[in-house]
Amino acid sequence: MNKPFAKLFETDRGQILVKIDADEDGAPEIRFYAEPTGLGVCSLALSYEDFDNGWDAAEHAFGKVDQQIAMQATEKLFETANKLAGGEA
Repeated sequence: MNKPFAKLFETDRGQILVKIDADEDGAPEIRFYAEPTGLGVCSLALSYEDFDNGWDAAEHAFGKVDQQIAMQATEKLFETANKLAGGEA
């Protein structure tokens, strides 16, 4: 059976997509996607070294990602969007 490569969470702030993949240089990364109000789709990544142990670490961390972790990881995206929109953080 194939390992999952993405997780989608429906939150009170909208969808958060989390994907494990390789960056443009082939190094492993876990990327979080969210769409804060007033902004388009934004992302941030946790990057790992491009070695076997880097992939092992990324896969282990990805396995631990749940909705709470996804929301914590994207919190700054939502805070920044709120500040840019003139709201309170």
